[in-house]
Amino acid sequence: MSEPQFRRVSSVERELAHGRRLVQPVTADVPTQLSGSAPMIWDLLDEHASVDAVVAMLQQRFSDSPDVIAIGVRSALTSMIDSGLVVES
Repeated sequence: MSEPQFRRVSSVERELAHGRRLVQPVTADVPTQLSGSAPMIWDLLDEHASVDAVVAMLQQRFSDSPDVIAIGVRSALTSMIDSGLVVES
């Protein structure tokens, strides 16, 4: 069984202070605010469609264990799915 793939929906974005970002799907009435590592994960999802691929990219930037990074990625991804920013493809 292959790993689920995800894609970002069409949206507009606005950078905020302190690394935060507002992302609003073109079909939504309100934006979602991304903060912490979520903006970085959002950016990586533009080119890397799986959790494992995003985790691998973040491992190159951070010294946390792969398990800790994967938990953060899955949490951010769940939030993005719930907000309508990402769909499974």
